[in-house]
Amino acid sequence: MNTPITKIIPLTLLFLASLLCAAGAGAEVLRLSEVPSHTLCCDAEYFIEGGAPLSLTEAMERQRAGGFKQELKGAPNFGIGSKPVWLHLAFDNDTHAEAERYFVGGVTWLDRMDVYLVRADGSQSAVHTGDELPDAPGLTPAMGYALLLQFSAGRNDLYLRVASTDPMAIPVELMTRQQFEQRHLQLGYFYGFFFGFLAALSAYNFLLVVGTRERSYLYYSLALSSILFCNFAYTGHGVAWLWPEHPGFQKFVILVSMVVYNVLGLMFAARFLALKKHSPRTLRGIRWIGTLAVVIMALALMVDSQFVAAMVAFVCTTAFTIGMFLLGILSVLRNQTSGRYFLFATFFGMLGVGVTALAVWGKIPFRPYTFHAAEFGLVIEATLLALGLSNWMRENRDALYEAEQVARLDALTHLNNRRAFMELALPYASTAGRHERPMSLVMMDIDHFKSINDQYGHQTGDLVLTAVADLLKNFSRTSDIVARWGGEEFILLLPETGLKQAINHAERLRQAIAEFRIPVGETSISLTASFGIAAHVANLSFDKMIEQADVQLYEAKRSGRNKVCCSSAV
Repeated sequence: MNTPITKIIPLTLLFLASLLCAAGAGAEVLRLSEVPSHTLCCDAEYFIEGGAPLSLTEAMERQRAGGFKQELKGAPNFGIGSKPVWLHLAFDNDTHAEAERYFVGGVTWLDRMDVYLVRADGSQSAVHTGDELPDAPGLTPAMGYALLLQFSAGRNDLYLRVASTDPMAIPVELMTRQQFEQRHLQLGYFYGFFFGFLAALSAYNFLLVVGTRERSYLYYSLALSSILFCNFAYTGHGVAWLWPEHPGFQKFVILVSMVVYNVLGLMFAARFLALKKHSPRTLRGIRWIGTLAVVIMALALMVDSQFVAAMVAFVCTTAFTIGMFLLGILSVLRNQTSGRYFLFATFFGMLGVGVTALAVWGKIPFRPYTFHAAEFGLVIEATLLALGLSNWMRENRDALYEAEQVARLDALTHLNNRRAFMELALPYASTAGRHERPMSLVMMDIDHFKSINDQYGHQTGDLVLTAVADLLKNFSRTSDIVARWGGEEFILLLPETGLKQAINHAERLRQAIAEFRIPVGETSISLTASFGIAAHVANLSFDKMIEQADVQLYEAKRSGRNKVCCSSAV
């Protein structure tokens, strides 16, 4: 009889030991003194509620029965509209005395988070928080929810129940007071720079709108302001500082600001990349998509559907991030200089968002610098877009200047046209009148030009006009203003030049033209020109000077051509 009993007792003890092990199956106990300074979700178990909400006691029983899974990596993310989730972590307070630690968990937009600590002595503590509660306990902007917990000596079990319609990301950290204060200070400095940078850039571009009336600066300023507000809202600064008593407002403000940012960003991109000119079909598509997003978001607000609003916001943001990058590629393929800035900017923005998403999904280590990579990318994106916008404006200004110059030049001879001549000459005339300085005006006409056109054709006539224009430019001083007055007539303004000097200058021109030969096939054409001169005198307006020079030109042509005649009024 002794033999069977001696065999049964060890087997029974082994069975009881296996039951005790099963009770804690999957719950790796972390030493409190050795808790790593990063997310603990790799060591957590989780359970997704499938029916009625569980109480803490029911959740503990399910965990001890092995109902929790341990398959988490990085920071658990259960997506939009997920069912409530329980997390469990076990700690061994090996300090042999009560110890306090800051629990930092979740993200600031979680609707509801219940935190339970079951201590070794059997006592429990519970904190209920989340942005659906006014003045949510422990809400810490940019960090999540920070709660100071007291751990008794021995084993302590931490249970979290999280419920949220928005994306349910649940990073979990345990920090000493010193670690928490250091992290909080670092994030304060970072977001001080981040918000200050975006606010200053937005204000600067708004001032440029006031000064230049250029809509691109307005769209960029509005886009930056919307980014600033959106980030201010989703990091928890808004609900912590501005609307802590309005959870209903917090429920939708992040989602609405995301859509507003996307729409304003597309408006800026359309203007910056000149889609109306280069790709009107793409512009129409962007307008339709933006309008549709705004309409659906408005309907979601009307029916109070946070789930629909969240889906619209995150679908729009994903499409916006990828779409902006594709617009950059298309602009580069069209050889737009501004497109290179846009492509690089949107690449860094997309890279930052991608790193943050991968960290939250657990594909890469979840660290503060990976979680906040989106902000780093956004700063680089905003900087590059500002540089691109400056370059775009400089190109437009240069193009406008070139267009104005072309509009002021005669297309054939590249001399000033009549409009440009008047704009350039009037200040000289005004100066000569006020200070009684000498000034002369010369009008010139190519003799028998119609015969040249009739005999040799208009192409040869154009060659004659071009050759004469080049000769006038070569014989003119830097201060002289030379223009094609119309047809075969040219006009010259000679500042600081008296009548005698003007006559000498006209004679040199007349002789040079008379000696000039223009080859046409196997022969050449000789030219002559007639000149009329008027000099400035007191009380003689500039228009009267032109009339007098024209009269003298007519006199030179009437008296035989190839002559220089001057006004007798001088």
